[in-house]
Amino acid sequence: MFKRNELRLLWPFYLQSLFLSLSKLIMPFYVLYFLGIGLNFFQIAIIGSVRSIVSILFEAPTGAIADIFGRKTSVILGYLLSSLTLLLIFFAHNFYVIIIIFAFDALFETLVSGADRAWAVDLLESKQSKLVDTYFIRSRLFRNIGLIIAPILAGVVIGRMSMSYLWLFYAIGTFLSTMFLFFGKEVNPGENLSEIITVRESELKNFVDHIKQSFHLVSKSKILPLMFLAIFIFYFVEETTGLAWTPYLEKIGVALPMIGYLFSAIAIIGVIIPFVTERLLKYKSKLYVLFFTMLVYAILLIFVGFINLYLLIILVFVLFNSAEEIFLPLEDALTNFYLESKNRATILSFKSMVESFASIIGGPVAGYLLDILSLRQAIVFSGAILLTIPVLYSVIRSRGRASARPSE
Repeated sequence: MFKRNELRLLWPFYLQSLFLSLSKLIMPFYVLYFLGIGLNFFQIAIIGSVRSIVSILFEAPTGAIADIFGRKTSVILGYLLSSLTLLLIFFAHNFYVIIIIFAFDALFETLVSGADRAWAVDLLESKQSKLVDTYFIRSRLFRNIGLIIAPILAGVVIGRMSMSYLWLFYAIGTFLSTMFLFFGKEVNPGENLSEIITVRESELKNFVDHIKQSFHLVSKSKILPLMFLAIFIFYFVEETTGLAWTPYLEKIGVALPMIGYLFSAIAIIGVIIPFVTERLLKYKSKLYVLFFTMLVYAILLIFVGFINLYLLIILVFVLFNSAEEIFLPLEDALTNFYLESKNRATILSFKSMVESFASIIGGPVAGYLLDILSLRQAIVFSGAILLTIPVLYSVIRSRGRASARPSE
């Protein structure tokens, strides 16, 4: 099952990924918890928006910290500080205190994001470069295994104690899972500070010119602005459905432990979907699969407004929340299909900013909508908005070079 030297090099990363995902007991009940302590939908949405703003502001500076002091130091410090903020959430019930804690948590997470993958890839490229792809695939596998089990454990916990204890489990799990990373090897413990901050004026000018050129390519492209708009709409819709679904399930009578089990079912589907998608791509293009998938999921959400059968609503919930396992990988692959190598990284950074802005803008809008609409109406409204994505893909197809090759 494992390749030569794979476990010798990667076992700390795999175990950390598994145990961290196992500790995420709060995830299925995140919205219900905050509603339970007196927050409204708008306030919950603001928390997510603040996190996204902090991430945008500090992503680059903390990336420099990882380059200067080493990826291992940055990642371990980020996880340990994050475990502290998660512990504080266990005791916090005031909205403004919670926002401050989550702002710091987002800051600490920027010490991890990017640096964790860079740490592992640097190690593998120096030791056994053929394991790079394996690392990404297996890390996601261990993550998904943990996400299958975590909601089941959460159901057991909330059946015996307060939901707030889920934060305690998350904090302890984050701290303990980080211990595995101390055993991880590092080939680039840090760079010389003076070399990093000594940037010649010409290099800075080239850097700025490259950003301008990349932005110009996006703005002049017939395809990329539509791709970016589609990803914006997807994340915008996710802000609303993410807030609405679990309260709606509870309202129609789904027990809290059962909600946890449904999230486990979603994680199981997430393990299976990549194999199904890979098979589909042998016969259909990425664009076709994306078009059909988004059309079906939009119709499913609208369908919620016309059904009252308990089991059908649960089925729509499970299917819709599996959507990103199809949409995100294929959307990423299709975007890369339209990019030239020399501008790829910069344009993908623009795409990441679009995703963050979708959360910053979509969160408060979603919170406002849920304060004026019923939960069911909000879900149906999300489906209507989602219908614009297959329309965008139809336009992309009509603009040439849009028939992404089936096997790519």
